[in-house]
Amino acid sequence: MSETPRKNDRRGRLAALAAGLLIGASLAGTAQATELKLADQFPATHVITREGTQAFFDYIKAHPEADLSVQHFPGEQLGKANSMLDLVRNRVADIAMVGISYVTERMPLATLMELPGLYRDSFDGYEPFLHLAEKDLAGIDFDRNNVKLLWVLVTPPYQLLMKRSEPIASLADIEGMKTRVAGSTGELAAKALGLVPVKMAAPDLYVALERGTLDAAIYTLSAMRSYKLEEVTNSFTTNASLGGVAFGAFINKDVWNGLSDTQRKVLLAAGAEAGFHTTCALMKGDLKAQEALKGMGKAVYAMPDALVAQFADKLSVVDAEWQKQMAGRNLPGEQMMTRFRDYQKQARADGTAAAERDRCLGK
Repeated sequence: MSETPRKNDRRGRLAALAAGLLIGASLAGTAQATELKLADQFPATHVITREGTQAFFDYIKAHPEADLSVQHFPGEQLGKANSMLDLVRNRVADIAMVGISYVTERMPLATLMELPGLYRDSFDGYEPFLHLAEKDLAGIDFDRNNVKLLWVLVTPPYQLLMKRSEPIASLADIEGMKTRVAGSTGELAAKALGLVPVKMAAPDLYVALERGTLDAAIYTLSAMRSYKLEEVTNSFTTNASLGGVAFGAFINKDVWNGLSDTQRKVLLAAGAEAGFHTTCALMKGDLKAQEALKGMGKAVYAMPDALVAQFADKLSVVDAEWQKQMAGRNLPGEQMMTRFRDYQKQARADGTAAAERDRCLGK
């Protein structure tokens, strides 16, 4: 017997409803709305936060196709500077900005960025380190910590920030000064110059200098005002070139593996923007800081050539000692150093570093 029109209409509505439910289930199954937590040590006013991390957020916001949101926890809200790697490994945070110098035992090869005289300015260090991190360090220092690199940043060459008001005229002027260093490689440089190294994270510098726990710090001029260090220091070199520090923004690998291809692509592109803008801001900030400190009546000066030569002579042992330490741990320090310098030569020769520098300065 044939069905009535009413029955046909009811069956059609049920079929349409079933189809709608299937489509809804399919869309729910493919939706990749993801919220990530990013932790770092820097205050919200820090140049790295304002210029670099903000560029990361801006890029993600401009690419809604990834359906990503990132909640930011700056200023050590989730943990101290030296605990950032643990935060991301243990998924307290999904992404964390890790100061390589604070985790020297777990990422020892990356500490080569602390070696004095290694690079001329931020981009002369940024380009080769980025290649080294992506192509060489990832399989050694990063994978074993279950993290994936999103971006790197490199500080300008570190200088001496001192409580004393007078410019230094000889190595004797700094002998025995209790001086902050970022990590183990910085310790080598400080000892070679006759300083007494004290490993310390940047957020702890103000109190240590104020109380006299430190006489000086090896640090970057571009970021010192974020911690108000100009209030507790009085003289600053501009050409000491005492190494630097690299930071890596890492995402937990399990989190990374759970993301879609689109989300991964957007995170990496956002990271590239963050790395460039941070490195740029630090380089420009270094120059601005020098002028600001002079305006405060502070002693900001280039050391005389003879003293620079004495520094270089004393520091010449640091590269060899660093390589010896890496070899003692059965790590390819000499090989990583050679590759870094090869990447650096290439970036200088093909104009990559110069192009990034010009982009930064608006040329």
